[in-house]
Amino acid sequence: MPYFLRKIWNDAIYQGKGKRRSYFEGWYFKIINAEENEIYAIIPGVSYNKDGKGTAFIQFFNGIDAEMTFFEFDISAFSFSKKKFVAEIGENYFSSDKIKLNLSSEGKEVKGEIRFSDLIPWSEKKLSLGVMGWYKLVPFMQCYHGVLGFDHPIEGELTIDGKRIDFSDGKGYIEKDYGRSFPHYYIWMQTNMFEEEEVSLMASYAKIPWMGSAFDGYLVGFRHNNILYRFTTYTGAKVTRLQLKDKEIILHVTDKKHRIEITASKAKAVNLASPIEGSMVGRISESITAKINVRLVKLSRKNQEEVVFKGTGRNAGLDIGGRVEEIKEII
Repeated sequence: MPYFLRKIWNDAIYQGKGKRRSYFEGWYFKIINAEENEIYAIIPGVSYNKDGKGTAFIQFFNGIDAEMTFFEFDISAFSFSKKKFVAEIGENYFSSDKIKLNLSSEGKEVKGEIRFSDLIPWSEKKLSLGVMGWYKLVPFMQCYHGVLGFDHPIEGELTIDGKRIDFSDGKGYIEKDYGRSFPHYYIWMQTNMFEEEEVSLMASYAKIPWMGSAFDGYLVGFRHNNILYRFTTYTGAKVTRLQLKDKEIILHVTDKKHRIEITASKAKAVNLASPIEGSMVGRISESITAKINVRLVKLSRKNQEEVVFKGTGRNAGLDIGGRVEEIKEII
């Protein structure tokens, strides 16, 4: 299969070959050790501004201490495979199987290897457009999103500033974004740390430019008992409640068969770099130690409701970016 077709059916593969202006692409690896006292997000990517100047980068985010280190590289340090997901930045390696880090700058040193197995993507079909659905085929979207691993075990270790950290029997999550800019406003959340095993959630809500106008789009995927419940704009689901409070965000999304109720409690956050017309000059507030209460309700024609799942996700990712003050609440 040629590269231009392969990347359509595989979100993980680098999508930006030949793009040199107003373009970014980045992967997001979240790792948590078994004791849940070491939580990190590693974000490698590339950035091209509107004049074509490129740079490669790796953001290293310590969730417990809410600290971020931005490692910058010359764009020549970046390479990728056209056959499968493999990306390299200098001596750092990223794939669906593992990451290898050899970072040193600004008094921060990170070295080691983390291995992944049994990744659960948005869809396990070989020919799948992923979380974006048919929107992935629209050529002028501002930002594209991919969920590469909802929930998977991790092994390996990192040495951070001389401290060795064992990630054996830990958990991971992998996703990616690419395009020109992050949305005008958006909310993103993720967790796979519930009391019940093999439960995971990813949800986002954002303003999407569309043919001279814009609309609010949303993507919610909730995995429970090996079933992925999808609530998205393109599946016909509707947001039935949305509130942004000082300390929490409430989001309810409903389709013909189910309603998912999400309440995300904010936690200590850090400012991560985000793309604006390709340049990593924007800032978003992200926490990876938030909590998310989830309730999944099965609906019936007789106006009866059955609670399918109720639980709280720990060590959750929670992003709030852009002009969220413009979001119209639905109560």
